[in-house]
Amino acid sequence: MGEGVQQGLEGSIPTSSLFGGGGPSKQQNQLYSAEAGAVNFGLSQAETTLPAATAGLTSSLNFFQTLLSGNQNAIAAAVSPDVQNIETQYTTAQRTTDEFSPRGGGATAANEESRFGEANQIANLFTQARMTGAEGVANISSLLANLGLGEMGVSTGAASSLSGQLLAQQQNEQQQQAAAGAAIGSLAALIIGA
Repeated sequence: MGEGVQQGLEGSIPTSSLFGGGGPSKQQNQLYSAEAGAVNFGLSQAETTLPAATAGLTSSLNFFQTLLSGNQNAIAAAVSPDVQNIETQYTTAQRTTDEFSPRGGGATAANEESRFGEANQIANLFTQARMTGAEGVANISSLLANLGLGEMGVSTGAASSLSGQLLAQQQNEQQQQAAAGAAIGSLAALIIGA
């Protein structure tokens, strides 16, 4: 081989990839490793937070489904803390009226009005419970759907990224092989022409 041939080949292609070898570079391996680490970290975090979020949402969903069910006993059990608060407020108001108002028609009328107000507030509570239940079920269902779509997006994104990297690596190897073929052709032309 002449000196001109040697000088013509220097720096054109690494010798390890003259015949398509070489594989991914050190930088590509570092990139793959960093991306794999990020994906693994995200998945490990998701494995703990998603079940906790789903459990919390499921508990709330069950409560709202109870309100939406129309089962008066189940609704009464679900709203009983609110009913007790209403009853306590009206009982306190009646005691105050009995204790500090003069006996007679005014106190009796105030207590009767108080009983009707208590019954109306409790009835409104049951009516609002169904509307609140429907709204709550819709909101939580939307949150659960978004969690599922997010999980799918992470999986799809990771797979897409990996596919893109593999395709880029394959194209890079093909370009290296084409360059090696061109270098071999140039070398052969120099040898034949020499």
